[in-house]
Amino acid sequence: MAIKYNIYIGNLIYKTSKGLLWVMAFVFLSIPLSAEISKGKFGIGANYPGLDVKIFLSDKLSLELKGQIEDNIIVGGLRGYYYLKTAMGRNKLKVSSEYYSNPEVKYLLFSGLEADFVSFDYDDHNGTGFAGEFFAGIEYFLRKNISAQLDLGPAMIFLEDEDTSEFVRGLEYVINFGIYYYFGK
Repeated sequence: MAIKYNIYIGNLIYKTSKGLLWVMAFVFLSIPLSAEISKGKFGIGANYPGLDVKIFLSDKLSLELKGQIEDNIIVGGLRGYYYLKTAMGRNKLKVSSEYYSNPEVKYLLFSGLEADFVSFDYDDHNGTGFAGEFFAGIEYFLRKNISAQLDLGPAMIFLEDEDTSEFVRGLEYVINFGIYYYFGK
């Protein structure tokens, strides 16, 4: 039964990476990248396959509440972001404690931690579990308040089938992609 879970998770990761490539191709080929940046204090986002809400606690820290649903899997979680002091401008590297509010900054580098609750109901198996992830990534501002974000990292996953009491755990590598719209500032 553990093999079925691993195959299903493998299929979900394959579907996610395939969808991610199509979304990335659309975004980067269809949107000009020359607008001024005005980042906000509050943002809503769409990730594959879900939605999230991000709030900035400071220029360097933010929290995000996220939810994802695909087939018979529901994932809900909390992410904490730390925006690095170094960010890239249009054609040069900028180092500034005020990089976040700098309108010339197009890229923001970040790292963070994520904790998720997982619920699944697949064929004759249903259960719950949790996952924890460390991630690092980049956020690129496409327009004044619109950004595309890509991050990746290792995630430790723990799942338990409620019917059979089978327990599955393992290390998986996760890629996340999202589009955000910011309000404020």
